[in-house]
Amino acid sequence: MIEPPARWVQAPFATESGCTPEGEGPVMAIELELVSAVALITGDVREKKTYEGRGEARRETGRATDADGRPVSIANAVVITEPLGLLGDAQVQLPDVQLSQVEPGSVIKLDGRLGARLAGRDFGGIGATVSGERVIPVGNYVEWTVAAANGKKPAESRAS
Repeated sequence: MIEPPARWVQAPFATESGCTPEGEGPVMAIELELVSAVALITGDVREKKTYEGRGEARRETGRATDADGRPVSIANAVVITEPLGLLGDAQVQLPDVQLSQVEPGSVIKLDGRLGARLAGRDFGGIGATVSGERVIPVGNYVEWTVAAANGKKPAESRAS
């Protein structure tokens, strides 16, 4: 029998804000290894923090880190991955140093060890977090969209 490329993990219940309420049972999440990922950054980069408690009792417990112990940052993005396809409302998670120069409107290719974590969210939604190790800048999708609407080529695709 062939093993599937994904693995199921027991994950603590987490709301969209990232807090883990006390007394809640575990939920299932799926983690997949990705072949490639390109992200269109739609939101500001922010530090990923860890929390304890819920509601008024919620308090920050520190910074989230990757498997190597490096602090990570996240940004909302539309991500195109192989083998999952289009993830319309995902978060990109990378080490702080890699996301320091990324702004909303940027297109980046994720490099290194790539993975996606799909987990349940409030109201039956599924949250996707795509992680990588390095960033390769590709361009700015806002400029591409404006140029396409005007019937012109973007400046970065013109011959010098």
